[in-house]
Amino acid sequence: MLVIDEVYHHTALQISSSDLLYLIERLKVKKENEIETLKQKIEQFDQKRRAEEVAYQSLSPVRKWFAGRPASHHQAVEYMVQVKERFRKMEQIRRRIRDLDLIMERIQIADHNQQEEVELSPETIREIRQLSETEDVQA
Repeated sequence: MLVIDEVYHHTALQISSSDLLYLIERLKVKKENEIETLKQKIEQFDQKRRAEEVAYQSLSPVRKWFAGRPASHHQAVEYMVQVKERFRKMEQIRRRIRDLDLIMERIQIADHNQQEEVELSPETIREIRQLSETEDVQA
């Protein structure tokens, strides 16, 4: 199957449809792993913040006065910015996964109709090339 660049309209890859579907499935798994990593980072920071708050609440009033607020309390704005950015990034990745699902459907339809070409975005082609280098698939 020929993969045509949507922007430049030239043949970017020549690969079998089964290998192409395999690589796109691997891309989806990779994107889902990125989402899990982001979720873990958010959870780790949240656990740290909760632990500092519990430790602060266990202090006597005098010690609270000398200790001051926990560092996470002072970093609340920074925390919210980081969390918001990570959630935004997760939403972008989810959108990309949905795009990959649509691409897989297009490839399957093209394969069923015995078409020898499928158009993909330059970003998808770049990701497929990078993944094919690590997956031992000729692209």
